[in-house]
Amino acid sequence: MDTSETQSITTPAEDEELVAAFETCILTAVPMVLRSAVELGIIDLLAREGGASAQLSPSQIAAHLGIANPDAPRTINRMLRLLASFSYLSCTLHGDQSLYGLGPKSKYFVSSEAGSFAPLLRFLQHKTLINSWYGLQEAVKNGGGLFENANGTNIFEYAGKDPALNTVFNNGMESPTPLYMNKILESYRGFEGAKTIADLGGGVGQNLRLILDKFPNLRGILYDLPHVIKDAPAHPRMERVGGDLLKSVPKADILFMKWLFHGLRDDFCKMLLQNCYEALPPNGKVVIVDPILPEYPETDIVSRNSFTSDMIMLYTSPGEDRTRKELEVLALSAGFDKPRIACRAYNMWVMELHKKK
Repeated sequence: MDTSETQSITTPAEDEELVAAFETCILTAVPMVLRSAVELGIIDLLAREGGASAQLSPSQIAAHLGIANPDAPRTINRMLRLLASFSYLSCTLHGDQSLYGLGPKSKYFVSSEAGSFAPLLRFLQHKTLINSWYGLQEAVKNGGGLFENANGTNIFEYAGKDPALNTVFNNGMESPTPLYMNKILESYRGFEGAKTIADLGGGVGQNLRLILDKFPNLRGILYDLPHVIKDAPAHPRMERVGGDLLKSVPKADILFMKWLFHGLRDDFCKMLLQNCYEALPPNGKVVIVDPILPEYPETDIVSRNSFTSDMIMLYTSPGEDRTRKELEVLALSAGFDKPRIACRAYNMWVMELHKKK
């Protein structure tokens, strides 16, 4: 008899509550297994072999990857059936053999110039970052940031002294960019009419290059720490400028920030916005792409993602995600008008800050 036909002595409601609670205890297996599947090359292999229509057995996968360990097919099968259960992969039974292909979610973890979450997954599951979680109780009791308490400095300064982690960090921030920016640039018209744009904390310039390609009349300034921008590919209308956001920012018609604002404490955000205010012309604006937390802990997927993102900020940076009201307070404190929410793309919002008339 198939196990699905076994008489259950618990109700669906009981299953939902207890099994969901149990799943919380073991859920760390999913991102760790997915990370290993990415780093072993399994996800890219399935993409090359047909994507959703791929039909590879664990033995074939091991052979393709040149893995000679005789136990590898069994371990690979255990990993991939978990990922299939969470819709990262597809699975077809052929007799007693399981054949795997890509699933609905796995396309976002394939190496691609069109964007991928794989490098972000590698960064967030990096041992240095994961170890920071074990300091959460200490941070609650005694204060301080999780990463700083564990490593003696913040993530940005630490990455500046660790070239390997710096590469992982930059790749993690850069690789998902096209997924968001291409969607935003399809509809958002806030860059039209401007002559100059500065990407503040712009990393290696992926955001800025996409914006400049979309708007050929724009000239761009990539502004970040010197050790970050040195790795940025060139663009004919992009100037690389190294500096400290809290000391000054370049003058431009638009000051752009993506995934930066939520990485800073309130006092730093206020100082940054004051610098932005001084650098902007009267009709200029700040454009921020970041999560916005709901005022109430809703249970829809976007809200859950936003609150989870805030926990990532808790252990990786001194900052936090904020509600619309909290963002409004910061904007007003620096002399700007109330933020204008232009649009939402997936789990990110586009906000504009204008000087008061």
